[in-house]
Amino acid sequence: MHLVLGGRLLDPRSNRFAAPDEVEFVGVYNDYLSAESAWRSAAQRTVDDAEIRYFVVPLDRMLEPHSGNA
Repeated sequence: MHLVLGGRLLDPRSNRFAAPDEVEFVGVYNDYLSAESAWRSAAQRTVDDAEIRYFVVPLDRMLEPHSGNA
């Protein structure tokens, strides 16, 4: 499972959100390819704003960090 989320960052070189309560949750996807497609779509909408970034977070690695699943 993969989570896609994004928002305005404190610094474009970091992954710290300026307003965590305003983070956009794009969705949760069963596989990486679906998550990547959603990520690309969300990122394309904000391509002209360097302070907004989207991320794909592998939830299975967070839930079972030693399982080796991707």
